[in-house]
Amino acid sequence: MTRAPLVMFVGLSMSAQAMTFQTRMEDVQWQVEGDQFACRLSQSVAGYGEASFVRRAGEHPEFELKAWDSPMRPGAAQVFNDPPPWRPGTAAQPIGQIQVGAGTYTMMAPYEQAGRMLAGLASGLQPTIMRSSQVGGDQVRVVVSSVGYQQARRDFQSCISKLLPISAAQAAQSIISFGSGGSNLSADAKARLDAILQYIKADESLSGIILDGHSDNQGNRLDNRELSRQRALAVRDYLTAQGVDENLFSMRFHGDSYPLASNRTEEGRATNRRVMLRLQHN
Repeated sequence: MTRAPLVMFVGLSMSAQAMTFQTRMEDVQWQVEGDQFACRLSQSVAGYGEASFVRRAGEHPEFELKAWDSPMRPGAAQVFNDPPPWRPGTAAQPIGQIQVGAGTYTMMAPYEQAGRMLAGLASGLQPTIMRSSQVGGDQVRVVVSSVGYQQARRDFQSCISKLLPISAAQAAQSIISFGSGGSNLSADAKARLDAILQYIKADESLSGIILDGHSDNQGNRLDNRELSRQRALAVRDYLTAQGVDENLFSMRFHGDSYPLASNRTEEGRATNRRVMLRLQHN
């Protein structure tokens, strides 16, 4: 993975229609950085700030546009993939809108729009954000250059390939499901725990693992409490067999006391047969 030095170039071009912020072609620099938890692909936009695509573990990519001092008026900014000057006759591709907040200097685009922007870059188009300025009637236009993107894309994909399979939020609170009347881990439950295990081993701030065992309401309460205990133990034993420190665990057994769904249906009872796993941090 290459990490080209991020060079900032300040420039501003004016036209009758828009005040455009864009780094000159010969000065475009992409930067890729990341770890097991997130990857970031960034480009400095001359005179404006930084445009970034961020992919976090277990999540879709998002787009961020940070301004040093945003000249855009608060409201909905238009987003589109614009052809570069050397591709005359190519039509711009509308993407949607992102909100410019009052008093804030970061705009965010969700994964649907970020994905379309990345696809545009891959085909040589330039993601562009346009919004009226805070002063006067001019449009402010911010352009993310596609120059050098192909190599940056390869570096970004290499970083993404090393991400953990689940996000911090997904790992921090997970449900492990069980079959009726049993405490054996299914293949799906083991696959879920394997993903959590990767996160546990990578998370240096982890201080504890809480397991809450639950059951449906089939049978008597004493048996259900014991069944919820066996389920929590099954999760603990699976993780400790993979090298997790047993001292990290604390367990509680609730039987059928806290259903997530109605026990009147099989679907609801299946939802209630579970162990809730939560991670604690320093």
